[in-house]
Amino acid sequence: MLVSDLAQWPQFEVVSRDALGSVLREQWVQQRGFSSVENPVGPGQLKGVRYLIQGRIYLQQDTLSVDLQIVDVETGVVVSSVNAQGVESDIPGLEQDLVTHLIGVFDPSLDGLSRSMVDHNSEGRQSHFREESGYDRKGRQVIFSETNASSMVYPTDVLLSLEKLTYERREAYRLAETIWDEGCVVEMGQPLYRVLHLLFDPAKSVPVMSIPFSLFFSPHRISNIFEQTKNSGTDSGGDVDSVGFRTSLDVGSGAQSLFVEHFQKPRRVFIRALNDKQDVLAIFSDWGWRTEGKFSMRGNQGVSVPMWPNPFVTGLVRFPVDWVEREGHHVTFDSVVVPVPNEQVLVILEPLEEFQEEEIPISHLVETEVHLQKLERLIKSNWAPAITEGLPMRGYLPGNKRTAVGVVHVQDGEIRDIQFQHWPEDPFFLESLQDLQIQLLGACLECQDSGQVFPHLPDPVKIFRLQLTLVKDISALHLGSRSR
Repeated sequence: MLVSDLAQWPQFEVVSRDALGSVLREQWVQQRGFSSVENPVGPGQLKGVRYLIQGRIYLQQDTLSVDLQIVDVETGVVVSSVNAQGVESDIPGLEQDLVTHLIGVFDPSLDGLSRSMVDHNSEGRQSHFREESGYDRKGRQVIFSETNASSMVYPTDVLLSLEKLTYERREAYRLAETIWDEGCVVEMGQPLYRVLHLLFDPAKSVPVMSIPFSLFFSPHRISNIFEQTKNSGTDSGGDVDSVGFRTSLDVGSGAQSLFVEHFQKPRRVFIRALNDKQDVLAIFSDWGWRTEGKFSMRGNQGVSVPMWPNPFVTGLVRFPVDWVEREGHHVTFDSVVVPVPNEQVLVILEPLEEFQEEEIPISHLVETEVHLQKLERLIKSNWAPAITEGLPMRGYLPGNKRTAVGVVHVQDGEIRDIQFQHWPEDPFFLESLQDLQIQLLGACLECQDSGQVFPHLPDPVKIFRLQLTLVKDISALHLGSRSR
């Protein structure tokens, strides 16, 4: 976007180093007679640049910070810098602010230097750079450098063009979000009731409501979204077919790439239980209800996604009955697809034996380390705790950690026993531990290896301490707040 927007200013010549490879390949093709061009370009004519603009993007929680530096390629000195901060959803606005302040660093009014910065290294010449900071009209902090030359008058047509590009890019973000918010439809079946028995606590059982559900992308809804977008007077829009949709966003402005980036952002599907005031009473999401791998790109502007009647996500929604069936409350259910919160699963393994290196054969230590690595990978690939919570909430907020501790016994390269000694009071977390036990008991660790076998010890039993932690970003799920 920076390259595209800076190139609109007639006083600048902008060289894109990203395109250098393609340029050199085209020169090579023409020079060797493979091209039908009558007047082939000559080598050695690449434009040299005086200043290099480079930078980084940082994201901390909800704040996006962009730092740009202007580097003199002759001396390597950073002669100025530009910084902008704001929210990630308004990248187009941040980029326009950066361009506006970036051009203020250059002085196009001097003869002979109309396409370069004031030569700050010239002898006897006062520095033309000074740094200021302030806030733009939307409250975004902007720290910028500019020259102390006479005020520049920016061409009106360029400013209008930048405003149009920024609007198109914002529309691309809005379109991606709207498709996820309004382009999906959920179908839910009749509730089924069963009792969840917990093996770790046989005296305790939990009545659970289970509801079959399917989530679809609706061709009709997406078509309406495209139609409304076109009616708003923008060039944004698209069309829908049986295997997905295709957008008509402008590629050159960067709008299409922004749409793809925002649409592909990992998201999670949640089913929410709401009371008659639309307060969120409980949420549920299976660990696998994420959007990665469920769609693909067709060229630059086509997206392949399952369309109705093929479900995008399907499964069973489960809530403890006491979360959703409360006296005097009428409960309804809806679905939301949100960017994946700060959730994670942590697996910590460590051998319980205390080794003395001079007494234990090296082969024992090597084999134990190999088993440790394989066991960790095996657990991570098989443990799938549900992301669920209800009122009243238990645990630690906002992280809301759930941790279980146990031991794993490995003998002759095979998992012989898994016992948990500490676990939280969370029925679905406990169910995930039970499922993990069933899947891993009898699993062969050495079978996971590519034919490499290590000698066993006379006493081949190895005991590992296991700690499993689920971190749920409950603050992002708005429990107790009004549905939105």
